[in-house]
Amino acid sequence: MRSSRRALWRYPLFQIPLIFLGLACLGLLLFAFLGLGRPAVGVAIALDLSNSTYESGDFNAPGSTMSQEIDAVRAYLDENSPQNLRQPNQVQILGFGGEVVPLTKSFSDNSQKVKRQLTQVLQDPQLPEKVEPDQTDIDQVIQKGISSLESLENTCRELLLVTDGKAEVAPATITQAALKKVRLHSIIIGQQAPELRKAALATQGIYLSGQINNLDVLFAEDLFSQFNSNLPWIIFWIGSIWIALMWLLVLPLDRWVLQGMMKLPMPVAGKIALGNAFFWSAATPGIVWRLAGGIPWLSRC
Repeated sequence: MRSSRRALWRYPLFQIPLIFLGLACLGLLLFAFLGLGRPAVGVAIALDLSNSTYESGDFNAPGSTMSQEIDAVRAYLDENSPQNLRQPNQVQILGFGGEVVPLTKSFSDNSQKVKRQLTQVLQDPQLPEKVEPDQTDIDQVIQKGISSLESLENTCRELLLVTDGKAEVAPATITQAALKKVRLHSIIIGQQAPELRKAALATQGIYLSGQINNLDVLFAEDLFSQFNSNLPWIIFWIGSIWIALMWLLVLPLDRWVLQGMMKLPMPVAGKIALGNAFFWSAATPGIVWRLAGGIPWLSRC
């Protein structure tokens, strides 16, 4: 780089990165405080209705595991409102034992409508027999959830499974979920379920197991927040700020640090300063991809 008495801010190599830095900072503020970039989301929630979830023998008995599952779904639906989201999630609820039974008619972003349908179906005295409560067929409900979510276009597809039993999931089912871009999330109340853990890992889903208390809080706060997060965009803007900052520092690094403090020759100092900017311009997208699970411009979910 040529030596000059001109102030650094008079060079295009300083001015252009400064402009991009300002735009990136503005983008970060808008997305962080206005919640821009939240994805459209479709959620199929599958609830275990086998007889092990109501130990007293009474279907949906107060305090039973089943009752906690249903309360958790209602808590999620309470959060899924136009007051919290510009575009509420499309939600459908399934119940399963040995068979899968829709607890709501179809996907809907009207949470009040979904809750009414859920309450109505739960009052059906034949529902326990319909789900074949003596069995738990996890593989079937995952396939049904994938099939239902496949009808949703331009949305992030989330399948949330809640069960208290062991599960066997065919590798082909996990592969199908990945191909259809369905993320499998499993909440296991009690024992471990290694197959569901593998399914969650393979589809970038969430896996939780153990004696889970406050299931309604988990649904309403943790899961709802993760499904509707614009964190990938926040990470993207932070990465953009970092790249712009590295280019903004080319001239100060060259003139003040490398030439001024370290007394390096001008050609060497210029190459090092530019090399630093080129390095971070190449490395930062990979870091953003790793942290955010993709680049938001290219990956919607």
